[in-house]
Amino acid sequence: MQIFGIGLLEFVFILVIMVLVLGPKGMVQAARETGKFIRKIVRSPLWRDVVGTSREIRNLPQKIVREAGIEKEVQELRESMDSGSIPKIYHSLTSTEEEIENIKRSSKDQEKTSSKSDDATQSMKQTPRIKKPRPKHHKNP
Repeated sequence: MQIFGIGLLEFVFILVIMVLVLGPKGMVQAARETGKFIRKIVRSPLWRDVVGTSREIRNLPQKIVREAGIEKEVQELRESMDSGSIPKIYHSLTSTEEEIENIKRSSKDQEKTSSKSDDATQSMKQTPRIKKPRPKHHKNP
């Protein structure tokens, strides 16, 4: 349980400190003054403006959706998220990524294979060839 971001143990600790510092009678008087102050703030026009502005800000996204006329699209998005299509899309993307990695690996393997065959071709080109003597054509006189 939290009140104003303060847990139960912190609240008890604050009360113990208040009793020690103010004493029982001073604590009653401090609580009365605090109550009057809070009532004064809540009934002030400034507080009403703050609460009204806060409400407007909270309702702003719905107002924008209504004015833009995209209520159906927002509803469809919510339904698609609820229906579990997000995990399906994620699974599809994951499998596509795996396929891309497989293609990359196979292209690297092909490059290695082709570079080996290129090396073999180069070594064959560098191997000295023995020239065969050409037959000479003799002219008959």
